[in-house]
Amino acid sequence: MNNALLQVFDLVTTFAMLLVFIRFMLQFADMDASDPMIAPAYRATHIVDVFGRIFPTVAQGRISIAAIVLMLLIRLIDISGKAALTHQGIAPVPLFFTGTISLVLDFLRMCRYLVIGSIIVSWIVVFTGSVHPIVSIIMRLAEPILAPFRRITPNLGMLDLSPIVAFLAFYLLEIFIGGFAASFMPMLG
Repeated sequence: MNNALLQVFDLVTTFAMLLVFIRFMLQFADMDASDPMIAPAYRATHIVDVFGRIFPTVAQGRISIAAIVLMLLIRLIDISGKAALTHQGIAPVPLFFTGTISLVLDFLRMCRYLVIGSIIVSWIVVFTGSVHPIVSIIMRLAEPILAPFRRITPNLGMLDLSPIVAFLAFYLLEIFIGGFAASFMPMLG
């Protein structure tokens, strides 16, 4: 029973984290909430707007501090809930450190998945010649992530290397931050 409860708890927190990440990326990509394909995501994550009354947005409203804080809270609830369900305790300092590091790693991983999604979607567009509204949304969500990499990669015409460079950069950052956390965590106790 406890294992099933743990899996359900993990599913709920992961889904909540994914929803808030999508909301963060929608705002980061400056996508309009009145778009009928995007409006359900904004409605499902209305709690970000509630947190937005406390935490400001930066970069002309594109970076939602409220969404970041909410993702951190979800991650802290996830870690402490799993510890409670497995009858283990976790001290506040290791909880905060673990939550922060896992949030950064999750964020990098989700950005990597978004880059993979944009690669797959671009191939679908090339091979089918048609663009579905969801395809357009995925491409627009990935654009703020890929734009800095497009500035540093050479222009090869039809071949865009920026998704590959972005994927590798996010993957290497994950490895570096994970290694740093693994070496630093024993010091916290």
